[in-house]
Amino acid sequence: MGVGIYAITVQGEAPALHVGAEIGGAKVISIKDISPQLVSAAYLSKQYNLDVKTIRSRLLPINKGTPNKHLYNPEEAERILSLGKQKTGRKRVN
Repeated sequence: MGVGIYAITVQGEAPALHVGAEIGGAKVISIKDISPQLVSAAYLSKQYNLDVKTIRSRLLPINKGTPNKHLYNPEEAERILSLGKQKTGRKRVN
């Protein structure tokens, strides 16, 4: 049986792995970040469970694509979309 090269996909913060570590009897020889440089509004709507029109209106200042093809940097989009909605007015009395 020969030695093969396998790719493991991890989504989240940077994994606590280092080159040379052993996982399941295999040795880690390289770690690459394959995150996309630009993502679409449809991709972000799936990630944040928001409507595509809402995504486009909130991220209008950081649009990297054309007016018809909305593309965004995922890190900048995450900063804006994770802020949440500002509540205005007084609290409800139940």
